[in-house]
Parts: sequence; structure tokens; C-alpha cells
Amino acid sequence: MDYETTKTCNRNEARLYAMLFRATFDLPQKGPVNPLQLLDSMSSVEGFEHISYEIVYGNSLPGNVPARGYFTEDGGYHIEIKESVYKGAYEKETGGYYMHILHEIVHPFVDKLGFKPIFSREVTKDTPAYKRLEWIVMAIAGEIMMPYEETQGLTIKELMKKYHVSKSAAEKRLTY
Repeated sequence: MDYETTKTCNRNEARLYAMLFRATFDLPQKGPVNPLQLLDSMSSVEGFEHISYEIVYGNSLPGNVPARGYFTEDGGYHIEIKESVYKGAYEKETGGYYMHILHEIVHPFVDKLGFKPIFSREVTKDTPAYKRLEWIVMAIAGEIMMPYEETQGLTIKELMKKYHVSKSAAEKRLTY
């Protein structure tokens, strides 16, 4: 489910938020990011201590849901990752799986930045992307995975190989 958010975000702002994310989680400002390593270290970052994750097996998640996250009653955030997705990311560094995992990690980050869903405003086809929570999270995740300045001039295959992203993510990078 996607909702309008209390704040808007454009592509340039997403790039700045990606740099802030990297600084917050003590990641280098350049180069690829491994979301699996981030999963294991993010709870040691001040303000993100209550983030947890688990690998779920079988049909715990619907077939079309690779990972999902949700805020818990105690103010934490819990991420569930389908076993096949975690395994694909771990063993094969599959780009799409990396992005699904990072996308869920970015949700509590954007929440702390004040991007709160407006539950009474479910997204429609007329809702602009810059007002959609899921678009904002995905845009920031894409900017984290592929820092804009260092990806200029790279081909789709180069982006996929260097940054461990899917073909569709690499293609999207080339459009902006």
C-alpha cells in the first residue's frame, strides 16, 4: 500500500538524503553498498537501535512480496525478508534483491526525516511521484546504491556489475 506523505521530495533532494544516509550509517560516500552488511550493523547506529530483521520461510510473505517492513508497537521497525531473496542477495549479489532489502532499510530513515504517510490519502494514478512515500523511499534507495556523480557515463552493464543493481534500476539511472 502506498500513501501520500507529509513532505515531498525531488530527485536532487533524494541525492542529498542519500549522502546523509551514507554518513548516518558510516558508509563511504562513494562506491557500492551491501545492504546485507548494513542489516547487521544498523542497530548500532544512534537513533536506529530498534531496527530488527528476520528471514522468513515458506509462504510467510505473499508470493509477490520479496521483503516488507513495519513499525512495531514499541517504536521499533522490523524487516521481514523472504528466504529466497536473502539467499539470492547473499550468494549471488542479485541486484534486485539488494534493492528490495535496502528499500526496507530506508523506510525508518525517511520516517526520522519526517516523511510520514498520510493514511487518509491513499495514492491514486493522479498522485505525483514526489508526493508518494514509496517513490521517495525507492528514489533515495537508488541514489544510495548508485551515487549520481560517479555513475555518469556508465553503461547499463557497468552499473549492474559495479553497483550490484538490477537491469531495470540501471536503466532508470540512465534516464535522470
